Amino acid sequence: MNGTTLGGRYELIEIVGEGGMSTVFKARDKILDRIVAVKILKDEFSKDKGFVEKFKTEALSAASISHPNIVNIYDVGQEQDVHYIVMEYVDGTTLKDIIRKRAPLPVEEAVNIAIMVCDGVHHAHEKGIIHRDIKPHNILITEQGMVKVADFGIARAVSAGTITYGNNIVGSVHYFSPEQARGEVINRTTDIYSIGCILYEMVTGKVPFDAESPITVALRHIHDDPPSPRLKNPEIPVALEGIIFRAMEKVPGRRFQTAQDMRNALLNISRASTIAGPERDVDKVKKRKLKPAGIALIAIALLGLLSGVMFMMGGNLFGKEVVVPDIVGMNMAQAEAELDKLCLVMNVIAKQNDPNVEKDLIISQDPGKDRKVKAGRQIDVVVSAGSEQVKVPNIVGVTVKEATTRLANKGLNLGTPQEVYDEKYEAGIIISQDPLADTNVDAGTNVAVVVSKGKSPNKISMPDLKGLSLTDATKKLQDNKLVLGQVSRQTSNNYFKDQVSNQDTAPGVLVDEGTTVNITLSNGPGPTTKTKRLRFELPDDQQYYNVVITVKDAQNERVVYNVMHRAGEEINVGINYTGTGTAQVQLNGEPSKTYSLP
Repeated sequence: MNGTTLGGRYELIEIVGEGGMSTVFKARDKILDRIVAVKILKDEFSKDKGFVEKFKTEALSAASISHPNIVNIYDVGQEQDVHYIVMEYVDGTTLKDIIRKRAPLPVEEAVNIAIMVCDGVHHAHEKGIIHRDIKPHNILITEQGMVKVADFGIARAVSAGTITYGNNIVGSVHYFSPEQARGEVINRTTDIYSIGCILYEMVTGKVPFDAESPITVALRHIHDDPPSPRLKNPEIPVALEGIIFRAMEKVPGRRFQTAQDMRNALLNISRASTIAGPERDVDKVKKRKLKPAGIALIAIALLGLLSGVMFMMGGNLFGKEVVVPDIVGMNMAQAEAELDKLCLVMNVIAKQNDPNVEKDLIISQDPGKDRKVKAGRQIDVVVSAGSEQVKVPNIVGVTVKEATTRLANKGLNLGTPQEVYDEKYEAGIIISQDPLADTNVDAGTNVAVVVSKGKSPNKISMPDLKGLSLTDATKKLQDNKLVLGQVSRQTSNNYFKDQVSNQDTAPGVLVDEGTTVNITLSNGPGPTTKTKRLRFELPDDQQYYNVVITVKDAQNERVVYNVMHRAGEEINVGINYTGTGTAQVQLNGEPSKTYSLP
């Protein structure tokens, strides 16, 4: 179809991509004279009227969203049996190609990419659009590092129901949410699950679930917990692993409820990589039931072990006495090995919190050390569960004072707040926390928070205050919504007494509205007066010339010479000036020459 023009406007240049439902062309919009991308529905789908209507409806819905991190849709059209979408052309590389070439990506790079994906997806969600097929293949990254999510044109509005079309599963199974794999109704957390899968792949180089059969992969999304990414890449912070696990929760209600929530959690990673994140909840790991064959193997192994013990005991299994060793302070593995040497059996009767004893160490034993007991005796032990575990309360959206109270009620502490500008939350309101709400942590843990400083202030170009009086400088700062700070004085040969001789921010620098500016006033003696002689010959293009010389120096800007001359005359004029400056010559009102006055 190269060379074909669609709608009398879009001239197809070359194929740049192909998917399961469509082919993408690079094209030129002849009306606006710009390069665009044209997605054309494949023939097998174009013949299905129901699917075509769905294609158009969803494309029109997606055309209502516009965001820097989304490939924007410009037009939807039809040329006979050809149905197409016109969209922004992005000159970049797919995230999938980047992962293939460079994964695992550095944590900072992966987090920044995920933040931009979340920004674009959240904007679409707020417009009522769920993507349903987020994967590295349709995330484009420009050479400048800008991330753009593509293919919102085949997304479905939130109210549209399930994710299947006919009997075919739409999307890539490696990034499916469990509810997609089951064909259930979805919501915005489906896209969040997919982002979690992508983030997992970026930092490990592997998809979370893989198998020979797509059906098997889908079943693993439904039933299996993702393997720990930190086991594949120890460079991954604990906090980032916690974010990935939360995004990939099986139950949608346990995930981040908005892409913005996930984005804020990721911002904590990029701002403070040393902050600890939520650990994976080991209680959620599914228990496996033993099959009959497995039970039989265990029984055989136990019989073999018993026979070996009886052989080593020389028939005195029930009669030999041993001295109980001291196992208090050992970890469970060490204690069990020590008891096993004497044919004693460890029995954990309780696990209790103890802030003074490390987790999994033995707190007490019964019988105690040095007691004589029969071989085979059971030794009851109490094992430390570490510090008391408490559930972190939700403190996002409240003031620092309220957060401090909520944490104190749980035996937790508020860490040093980090302040950032935020467009959503008012100043003084907490916008994110780490560890996240509902995470189990040790009592006494510090909870790090990011607090809003309010909306970002407008940027102001710093005015030039040098040479102004204190009154004039103050007024100029006020006019530019800036604040006068400290006023100091120093000797100056360049500025007269009481003129501004210096400012702590250079003119032209962009600063926040409300910035404080410190200035220095001159104590004199100020610049000296000098003389310079200007010599030049007038042209002969016109009969007469009105020669005007304007001097701009430390004093002011003024005309020092204004005389009519004949063409061709030589001008020889001496001028006085103060400090440094310039002298500009005008002939009949037109600039001619400019002289430097050093």
